[in-house]
Amino acid sequence: MGVLRVDGMSPNPSTTMASSTITLQTASIAVSLIAAGGIASLSLFDIPELQSQPASRSLPQTRWLFSRGSHIFPITAMAATAGFTYLAVSALPPGRTLYQIVSLAANSSKVNGYLAAAALNFAIAPFTGLMVPTNFRLIELNEQKGGARSEKSAKEGKFSAGEKSAKESVDGKGDVNEFTDLSNPQSQTAKTSTAEEDKEVRELLGKFGQMNMGRALLGGAGGVVGLITALL
Repeated sequence: MGVLRVDGMSPNPSTTMASSTITLQTASIAVSLIAAGGIASLSLFDIPELQSQPASRSLPQTRWLFSRGSHIFPITAMAATAGFTYLAVSALPPGRTLYQIVSLAANSSKVNGYLAAAALNFAIAPFTGLMVPTNFRLIELNEQKGGARSEKSAKEGKFSAGEKSAKESVDGKGDVNEFTDLSNPQSQTAKTSTAEEDKEVRELLGKFGQMNMGRALLGGAGGVVGLITALL
C-alpha cells in the first residue's frame, strides 16, 4: 500500500525522486568541497607551522596528522566518488544501459559532468600514491628519533627507537589500536634532532605540502564540476 499524504493523495514518485536527487547532489558536492578545504588547510596552515619547529617536535606531530588524515580523507573521497557516479547513472536517459555510460560522446552533458566530478575525486587515491615515498621518509625519521604516533602510543607502544620501519609503523606493529586512540600528538621525539635532520625534515614537509595541495585541488575541482553540473 502506498504512503498517503495528509490530504489523502499518494505522493508523486517523480517528486520523491527529485527530492532524493537534490539530497544526493547536496551531499556529494558538500563532502567534496569540505574535504578539499580540510586537505588544503594542511598545506596552508599546518605545514608552515611544523616547518618552524625542530624535527624532534615536528616529526611526531606530522605522524599524528598522517594517522588522523588516513581515517578521514580517503573515506570522503570515495563517498564523493560514489555519490557523483550514482548521479551520473541516474541521469542516463531511458533505454541506455549502465554499460553504455562509457560512451562519453553519446552521453548528455549532465552525465559526463557527474562522471568528471567522480573521476576528479577518485584521482585523489592514485595521486596520494605519488606522495608515499615522502610520507614514508618522514615516518621513518620519526621512528629513528624515538617518535610515536600519539601520546598514548608513546606510553603504551611496545617498541624502541629505530626498531620499526615506516611500513611497520603504518601497519601498527607493536602499537596501540589507532582506531581507538584519540590522544593528542607526542610533544617531541626521544632523541634530539641535528641541524641536518631539521633541514631534511623542513624540505620533506615542503614537498609534502606542495603535493598535498594537488590533492586539495582535485577534490575542489570535483566539487565545483559537480555543482555546475547540478545547476545545468
